[in-house]
Amino acid sequence: MEMGRTTKVVGFSVPPALEREMELVAKQERRTKSELFREMFRLYKRFRQQQDQEDEAWVMNLIREAKEEQATNPKSPDELVADLKAFAYEFSKRAKELGITGKDVNRIIYESRKRWGTA
Repeated sequence: MEMGRTTKVVGFSVPPALEREMELVAKQERRTKSELFREMFRLYKRFRQQQDQEDEAWVMNLIREAKEEQATNPKSPDELVADLKAFAYEFSKRAKELGITGKDVNRIIYESRKRWGTA
């Protein structure tokens, strides 16, 4: 009886300079290119998770600050609308700086709600 493979071959293209660099690193570390790729992907996933947490913390901090401000210094409806417009502008600018797209925002909200049990 033949056992199935526990790995799958994945093909993708990289510039020749990157391939040479990867070969060199693999040789220096006595690892295969596959091992390097798996490690890079694990690190990338960890990095994305950390970025998502930092983005979420930033948004939650803004909400907390807004609630504190409203509790200590209530604003008129017109002032609130002006503040919301300014917030939307700043949020949009910050999101662009961080490379966050509309898809990312939806994903971050969904994942946050999942963690909080509100999804």
